[in-house]
Amino acid sequence: MKAKAGRDDATIHREEGFVRTPDGLDLFWRSWIPAAAPKGVLLFVHGLGEHSGRYGNPVAHFAPRGWVCYAFDYRGHGKSPGGRVHVNAFDEYLSDLSTVHGLVRDRQRGRPVFVVGHSQGGLITLRYAIRHPRDLPGVVVSSPFLGVAPAARPSAALKAVAAVLSRVAPTIKFPNGVDPKLICRDKAVVDAYVNDPLVSNKVSARWFTEALGALDRAHAEAGMLRVPALVMQAGADGLVDPEATREWVSRAPERFVEYVGWEGLYHELFNEPERERVFERMDRWLGERLGGKN
Repeated sequence: MKAKAGRDDATIHREEGFVRTPDGLDLFWRSWIPAAAPKGVLLFVHGLGEHSGRYGNPVAHFAPRGWVCYAFDYRGHGKSPGGRVHVNAFDEYLSDLSTVHGLVRDRQRGRPVFVVGHSQGGLITLRYAIRHPRDLPGVVVSSPFLGVAPAARPSAALKAVAAVLSRVAPTIKFPNGVDPKLICRDKAVVDAYVNDPLVSNKVSARWFTEALGALDRAHAEAGMLRVPALVMQAGADGLVDPEATREWVSRAPERFVEYVGWEGLYHELFNEPERERVFERMDRWLGERLGGKN
């Protein structure tokens, strides 16, 4: 593990580095550590085609409030190696999360580590939580990728073509269908997203078929959840399907899931003008998991 340190201000110590996966990829990670005694740790898992550097808003809220914050780029994204938005199997993303989760637990021994996943990161987080219930005090997901919004759904013809290409030319790329105008209502964030060289707007054929399979498995596994989960869904989401999120919640054990719908908000809740309300809701839920500490 290689790391270098810095300082965002007088109270937040910043580090970044790389950690090696079992199959030999060096994943990029970054952290923000408050000077005061931390209350816990948040590990952010980003969405499709983006990267860990886009999570400044939640970090700016939570780090000064005593939360150690970590974020990383899973394979094929951001500063991490691998074919851009390509996987041989969707479970490789779960393995990447396991690698970084292990790093964070080693570096923050004795502190509770909550995983916070957005969009595809939410899908990864929920499936990871089902597999590793003893390792997690809780998870938070923001507009999880549990279904594609009706207007953005791939056609049957595209699915058929992708299925063939996934076998014969798995790395071939085509547009991911993400309309930047639908990520959030903050124009500055949208403009930065469009001009960000670390953002990818294409996916591989294998990613396409693996992602569809992962969606089906996530819904089939929902009843196996044994980890407290705060599921937050943007009500005006044009990228993922809010109804699919509610369907997943209905299949999960009620005692483990709390659902919050944010009417009128776009996909990236953490970047919406109302984001402080979103963070305050997370504050309350996290405080409850810590026994009332907030």
